[in-house]
Amino acid sequence: MLRSLNLRRALMIALTGTAAASGVGCGNDREVRAPATDPSKTVFDEFARRVDAYMDVRKSVVDSVGALDPTRSPVEISTRATALASGLMARRAQAKQGDIFTPEFAALVATLIKEEYKRRSISVQETRDEQQDELPDFQPAVNQLYPTTYPLATFPATLLPLLPSLPEQLEYRVVQHNLVLRDVEANLIVDYMPNAVPM
Repeated sequence: MLRSLNLRRALMIALTGTAAASGVGCGNDREVRAPATDPSKTVFDEFARRVDAYMDVRKSVVDSVGALDPTRSPVEISTRATALASGLMARRAQAKQGDIFTPEFAALVATLIKEEYKRRSISVQETRDEQQDELPDFQPAVNQLYPTTYPLATFPATLLPLLPSLPEQLEYRVVQHNLVLRDVEANLIVDYMPNAVPM
């Protein structure tokens, strides 16, 4: 967590420069300086709002197909997952890449990930090389079912602290160089971010 905060602080400095915002004079010609704002917080707050909006849509679909009951048979669970995915696709028929992973979010996260790769270039690359054979090799699309022919590769542990936390129904996945946002129960790609992870 400390490493993540340090990376974000460094990025904040790069984004805002060294000049601090100034306020209006107070009558004695003293300059009042406004507290510096962290641009990453603004971007991550907007991301959280977009995730919440997705979760609202998801809740309406869950209300119609029923909540997940892990005591049901595998066939019943699979049938519900299919219904959930179909309902989400219908409700989000106009969804497109970047609706949740906005350009601002993508630029910030790509920078954080690249900095982490530079900082841990050897260990991260070794892990990447080890996982290369198991990484799924397909081009993700919004509202696409995650192909069951590919494994759900373990998400790199060094990258997870850099990203905002998600509701338990969502998760991050890496598909080649793409960062994917996946609905776990529906097995649905909600959004993806191209060129997020160095090859």
